[in-house]
Amino acid sequence: MSSKTLTMSIRKTGLAVVALLLSAGSALASWYGDKYSLFIHYGLYSIPAGVFEGEPVRKGYSEQILTFGIGFSDWYEAYAREFTAEHFDAKAIVALAKASDMRSVVMTSKHHDGFCLFRTKTTDYNAYDGTPAKRDLIGELAEACHEAGMGFGIYFSLIDWHYPYAVPFSSHNADPVTPPHHEYNKAQVRELLTNYGRVDELWFDMGSLTSEQSAELYGMVHELQPDCMVSGRLGNDYADFAVMPDNALPDYRMDMPWQTAASMFPETWGYRSWQERGSVEAKAREKLTDLIKVVTQGGKYLLNIGPRGDGSVVPWEAEVLRRIGAWLEPISEGVYDTRPAGFEHYTTLSMDGTKMYLFVPEKESEVSTAPLRLAPLRVELLGTEEPIPYSRDREGRVVLKDIPQTVTPWRVVRLTFDREVLPNRTGDVPSGRILTPQNAEKIYAHSSADYYGSYRSIVGYRWWRPRDATWSLTFTDSEVGRAVSLNGEELLLQPTSTTEVTADPVRPIGSLKYAPARGLFGRFEPEQYTYVSSQNVWTDELCRDTPQKSGVAYEQVLDSPRETRLPVRFTYRGGILVYLNGEYIDGDLKREGKGELTLLLPLRKGRNTLHVKCYNISDKEGTELQMTPIDRYRMHRMPILPIMSTDACYMLLELKRPLKTPLASAAHLSNVRIIQD
Repeated sequence: MSSKTLTMSIRKTGLAVVALLLSAGSALASWYGDKYSLFIHYGLYSIPAGVFEGEPVRKGYSEQILTFGIGFSDWYEAYAREFTAEHFDAKAIVALAKASDMRSVVMTSKHHDGFCLFRTKTTDYNAYDGTPAKRDLIGELAEACHEAGMGFGIYFSLIDWHYPYAVPFSSHNADPVTPPHHEYNKAQVRELLTNYGRVDELWFDMGSLTSEQSAELYGMVHELQPDCMVSGRLGNDYADFAVMPDNALPDYRMDMPWQTAASMFPETWGYRSWQERGSVEAKAREKLTDLIKVVTQGGKYLLNIGPRGDGSVVPWEAEVLRRIGAWLEPISEGVYDTRPAGFEHYTTLSMDGTKMYLFVPEKESEVSTAPLRLAPLRVELLGTEEPIPYSRDREGRVVLKDIPQTVTPWRVVRLTFDREVLPNRTGDVPSGRILTPQNAEKIYAHSSADYYGSYRSIVGYRWWRPRDATWSLTFTDSEVGRAVSLNGEELLLQPTSTTEVTADPVRPIGSLKYAPARGLFGRFEPEQYTYVSSQNVWTDELCRDTPQKSGVAYEQVLDSPRETRLPVRFTYRGGILVYLNGEYIDGDLKREGKGELTLLLPLRKGRNTLHVKCYNISDKEGTELQMTPIDRYRMHRMPILPIMSTDACYMLLELKRPLKTPLASAAHLSNVRIIQD
């Protein structure tokens, strides 16, 4: 299948981000297809190994023992005199990763403590100039990866507890980066991208950069290494792939490349001598299952090890990797160079869609697919190629029975088709002439201003319709002049007709209520808060003395005389998430100044519950929110060209933000509808 045909095929099924990667070049396609990688946390912190003055430091990650346990930089930096790395063997580590069926290796070049594992002109606080080791470990790893044909990635901390002009430091590791510190970071990143040959992945971490700083670093990376993939923790959505919070898996499908970084234990990434490790078998099963969850949802899995102070790999961790690799090898066809099926749980598709891979946990002997349009040509067990008996029900489900047990925790059944397999979408097609965000499949990304200020952003909507009719877009003043992508084609929202609309009167029931909302911005379950009375919902400016990296949740009950759309202008500082009757409507992050969203809230007749979360990302003044109802507004209409589809039964209507950096920022298209003419 040609690259152009493959790109069109993937767009048809609603995976435009995969088409973007494939059309951008083989290096990016390779990054996306290489689903499983090794992460290495190694540095000065590996020497104390989670112990200070003879006592375990139980607070925080062990790689951050400087701030969580030691407290004094001179005491900590004295470990440099003990840093020999005598048993650090880059070729052996790469061989271990390769034997474990991994496809790339990413290692810490500099963690938050500022100690560099590469030789740099910017500071003597590095493994070559400042330790007995006299070694450039990043250079050694780069050479080993390139010789072995493995992908090579570099972790780089954007905060630095050693650099004197990087103050002040905080407890949350999302500190602003001062102008001198930004220049220092740029100099080190330039060295990393020019001294070690091809770099496939640059894994920025922590800090809280301005949008300008993020954009500058992102541009520099691609100027020096055009094919290098940049992690979302650079911030402000200047990224080629999103990174979930530590050890987190999304519970939603994302329409952008993403990665889960996982440690062997949630308590630490760096070596911890007193860690209770338990069973190799149990840990290998746990991590293999997480890998399968990530891959079948469309992500990449980055599994960490923490070498000891002398650079040697912990034998227990090496055995976990080997065990996973042994189990993965016979089913790897269903993992690598695949895309998520989208309509199936624990299922992937080959890139051309002609093969479906069903992941079956042990002890299960019968599974069925979603309703499919096609019958398979063959159904086989990966690894043995043994045929699997199956039947097909009236809705098109392929029912598999008597799946043989194997010695691996997961088995994979391969279904082969004569062309791209598509779901029978009868149950997914909304009725009526109006397509709205409420009857759409939401298209999500992971937007990130910084680690704590990240959230599930809505970047568009997707509908499946029978092949019929012509269509128009309707939208408000807020969307006029905006560029959108409709089925992969960019267009400007320009009205051809306009209607004045008078909003229905809506009565607030009771007072507005609020509650402190700690933790990461994007984690918001409104029903779990205990709310107390506050102010009038519509008239007051709601200011809260909310600490940085914290938030406040609001709740207001509204009474509507009929089903309607209520126009409300939300003015806010920092981050905002808006929920109505439990449905996520929209969200945004505004690092500087105030933001504004005008939303048409889809009220049902009677009682409605509005929840809003505000978040203080960086403002010392706290959070601000004002919600103002609008009496009259304008709805614009714009006809769109006939929508072509290669699908004989259904056509895809996909409305989203254009695929441009910043890739994950919210589209703010909840006011837009598609109406059949």
